[in-house]
Amino acid sequence: MPITLPGGEKVTEPHMHRLAAVALAASFLLVSPTLADRGAAEQAYREGEAAMARSDPNGAQSAFSRAIEADAGWAAPWAMRGRAKMMTSNYAAAVEDYTKAIGLEPGNAQYLMWRCQSLMAMDLWAQAAEDAETLLKASPAMPQALSLHGWALVNLGDVDRGLAEQDKSIELGKNASFLLRFDGYFRKADWAAATREAEQAIAGGVPRPALHFYRVVGLVEQGKYTEARDAIQQGVQRAGNALEINLAQAYLTGAPAAGALYDADGSIRSISGAGSTTISPAINTHARTLFLAGRVHECLELLSTKGRRTNFDTLFWLGASQWKLGQFAESRVTLSDARRLNPYILKHAERVEGLKDFVASIDKELAGEGGQQADRSRLGQEMATHLLTVAEIETLVRRYQFSRAVAEYEKLLGTLKSEVRKGEVQVRLPEVKGMAGAHAKLVGAVNKGAIKAKTKVGKTDLTIVKSTETIFDFTLAGGDGKFPWAFLDPAVYCELALQALPAPDEMFGLGCLAWDAGQRPAAQKLFDDAVKKKSALKKNLDAFIARKRGLPAPEGGFVTFRGAYVTPEEKANLEKGLVSFQGQWVTPKEKEMLAKGNIQVEGKWVPGAEAELLKRGFKKYKDRWMSREEYELLRGQWEDAYTQETAHYVVKTNHTEAFAKDLAALIEVAYAEYKAFYGGEEPKLPGKEKMTLHAYKTYEDYRKYCVENKQEDHLNAAGFARSDSNVVVGWNKTSNDQQFLQTMVHEGAHLYFFRVQPAARPTSWYAEGMATYFEGFGWDGKTYKFNFISDSRLPFVRDAMKGKRHIALDALLGGDALALINSDSQKALLFYAECWALNYYLSQTENRKYREAYLAYRKAVAGGTGPSLFEFFPDAVQLERDWVEFVTGL
Repeated sequence: MPITLPGGEKVTEPHMHRLAAVALAASFLLVSPTLADRGAAEQAYREGEAAMARSDPNGAQSAFSRAIEADAGWAAPWAMRGRAKMMTSNYAAAVEDYTKAIGLEPGNAQYLMWRCQSLMAMDLWAQAAEDAETLLKASPAMPQALSLHGWALVNLGDVDRGLAEQDKSIELGKNASFLLRFDGYFRKADWAAATREAEQAIAGGVPRPALHFYRVVGLVEQGKYTEARDAIQQGVQRAGNALEINLAQAYLTGAPAAGALYDADGSIRSISGAGSTTISPAINTHARTLFLAGRVHECLELLSTKGRRTNFDTLFWLGASQWKLGQFAESRVTLSDARRLNPYILKHAERVEGLKDFVASIDKELAGEGGQQADRSRLGQEMATHLLTVAEIETLVRRYQFSRAVAEYEKLLGTLKSEVRKGEVQVRLPEVKGMAGAHAKLVGAVNKGAIKAKTKVGKTDLTIVKSTETIFDFTLAGGDGKFPWAFLDPAVYCELALQALPAPDEMFGLGCLAWDAGQRPAAQKLFDDAVKKKSALKKNLDAFIARKRGLPAPEGGFVTFRGAYVTPEEKANLEKGLVSFQGQWVTPKEKEMLAKGNIQVEGKWVPGAEAELLKRGFKKYKDRWMSREEYELLRGQWEDAYTQETAHYVVKTNHTEAFAKDLAALIEVAYAEYKAFYGGEEPKLPGKEKMTLHAYKTYEDYRKYCVENKQEDHLNAAGFARSDSNVVVGWNKTSNDQQFLQTMVHEGAHLYFFRVQPAARPTSWYAEGMATYFEGFGWDGKTYKFNFISDSRLPFVRDAMKGKRHIALDALLGGDALALINSDSQKALLFYAECWALNYYLSQTENRKYREAYLAYRKAVAGGTGPSLFEFFPDAVQLERDWVEFVTGL
């Protein structure tokens, strides 16, 4: 919600998605102190103050910019320009300015508090806590710092300690403006306390519109709907049509239990009427309305691509949606992260019928992490990087590079602080070790000629005659050649591996591999044979199925029934002839009628009205109504994939329909940003040809494309673009829709570059730096907007530089992204992160000489020459020092 400095100062809430603070060294002054014109700067500063007084933030920004140009060594204009940018919803630039002001005047507590506010508004709570801690070191009893620090702790999951600090700040401050404990009370689901807090602050004369939102939420959650309606009316009288009042209205009318006041469509209209906003309460209120209205798929679609994964409520409603739709494994992952941000999650689970039992096991599992709050920064780093790190290792598994995957998991295990995540790796390691053992036997058997290694790659029959761990030699009717093992379909690979007589543990590992590739019948046979030979593996099988289904293993374990692993309860229903359909057990006849879109009226099946069918999630495809599950299963096949055509692109994906629409909307916004970055140049394509994006749902879809197009070098990547094709491809490597969008925009940037600068021969760091630059975007409630800060890259580079473990600048400039992907996945992640950071720095720095030098370098590359960056930045040592200082302040 809108952030207001403890002590009463009003701050208009900006609506920016993600950012990080940017640290700029004092040596970056655009004008040297001897040339500074303080008199001109003061005149411009006064003009800026006047503009702020008349609520003209754009005019204020212009005036403060003139003050900075006149005297860049004066901190005040930087800070005030940050304030003006906040009022125009531009937090990224605001924090840059605050950080510059702090660098120039480190002792100014006001600047630190303003930056802390900005970080909070974007759910960057760990960074906000760091700022508050800096304030507390200087003044341990400072009420404002205690309040802000407590607020940050609450949102980091240390709820009780955070509330205790806020209690102390109120005792010391003795001011109604310090009544800011809403987040803590919300986490604890203490709605009465939240309501009292808001009412006391309002009675104390605090003018913040957000108070009315907090009050209404508290009243609604207590079931006091009439009082909530009256509170909204009072809010309108005090704050008019403010954003917060619209959200309060949406919260009330989005509650089905509100009776005559309930109006889901009206609730969503209220959110739309609030204007462009990326603050989490707006997105979460929208999601809550959709979920409670039964529009669970829409709730999932909204949050999966537009919600912040550092916000508890976002994670809660996202996880609840996944649970409601039967996506239990995905839900466990999401709700586990939600539990890390709120130990009182069970209280919230009570708000959704049936969810509490599911969350209870998650709560118990993660309770042990509560004592690790002292190492909060390390846990936060793990949360930010774990998804990408594990995805890289699992891609090694998909490529049959099992021994590398084992080594990477063992290396990762030694760095983890979370006992839960350690446990996840410890459970996965034996499975991958089993695969590694089976593969070693296969390679040995091939080289000894002990097996008949006849197989097929694509449509080609061949015989494997020799092998290394990663590549095999083959003969065929027309000659011979080499292919990577990863070219083999998993079912074909497992058949070959079985000929080498793997041990039971190795056979079990192959079963895990087949399962993850969607080869369920093959996986079950492998599992059953492994357990028959070694009964102790039954517990491993139960743990694996439980993990994949997102359910606790039943007492006695899972049982098989008609080719599937089910619980005893499920088996009992299946034996009765019932089938599962949309979360309920029905007869096959009922499923058939429901799947056709029929509805039951007075015991008779009749065709459902189109509006009713759509409301219930049914879809019409090729003149046939079908359930959403059947529809998505069909469209999940590449031949029936979703297609969206835009002004410049054709988007094709077999992921989801919502993802296709999101990607289509995003890529057109990206096109405008690509164009701006490349000085207005646009691709010149023949006739009406358009660039094409293929977004594959699974690795197997992506593997098939790589095999058919002989692109073995890209098998370990999340996607790629080629200079000789207008098609770019990517796949959902991390099972995270936001990062999937980032992948596709990244690859789209590569293609755009190929088309507008065909003579260029960029080095790897530069090519990847430009592409990762476009991974930084967010949703403002109306459209996608770019801020160029890649939230998936930043944690890697910032952590490495702070720990002095980063790739040195000269090594970075000579690095090769593809070679690293294929040799050292963890170093590859850091390489990409540093490429992003260097391009972002040189593009965004306030150091005009650096920006101009970088532009000259880019022009030289575009012209076809192969210059070194150091030709344009001769003082390499200073450049690296400045760059590291910049990034460690992010």
